Amino acid sequence: MLATVMVVEGVLRVPDGEGHFDTGWSLYQALAKNSRLYLLSATWTEEQCSLWLAKRQLRGHINYLHQPLPGTAGRLEVLDRIRSWHIGLVLEPNPSIAAALLRSGWNTAVITHSAYTQPQWRPDYDGTPRRWDELTEAVEHQTALRLIDPRAQE
Repeated sequence: MLATVMVVEGVLRVPDGEGHFDTGWSLYQALAKNSRLYLLSATWTEEQCSLWLAKRQLRGHINYLHQPLPGTAGRLEVLDRIRSWHIGLVLEPNPSIAAALLRSGWNTAVITHSAYTQPQWRPDYDGTPRRWDELTEAVEHQTALRLIDPRAQE
């Protein structure tokens, strides 16, 4: 059975908030049923995380891992402590940390949410901010596409 580590902040929970991502919630449900799921948090204690999960009726993970050191070094330190658990996949929201995990031999999936992804993490980021006119034009174009989408009419 696959063993998976899911980073809570950015995959399951909205960073710096109480909300959750629907995609992360669905992933949690699927992985809790079909794998050995471990949760990793760099922000909350186990008690805080357990309360947050209980409010959302998210049960089924095997264990909780706390990351006391911030950033890439902290993530690698926690994962290196559990290397003998034969983790098959790490779900990571930060592409730069994911790159370091890959270099260290961890199978990693980067999960990003468009509304909370830092611009420099996006694959289409070219280093220059977009003009306001381009942004409003893109929003208007997406709105128009949604209005004519036959799937939205059903």
